[in-house]
Amino acid sequence: MKRGRILAIKWGMNPNSSSLGVDVTFLLVGATALAMATPLIGALLRWRKAPVDPAK
Repeated sequence: MKRGRILAIKWGMNPNSSSLGVDVTFLLVGATALAMATPLIGALLRWRKAPVDPAK
């Protein structure tokens, strides 16, 4: 009985393969972007707010 052989190797995303790897990648990238943007947005909101005088 003859064994099969590998004819070619294709790197990258294959539309016939599971998209779970792509989904996980986008979730990780999105979570990283959100974690980086949250402190920046908080700092901008705090910087634009008028300072409160504690003596009043």
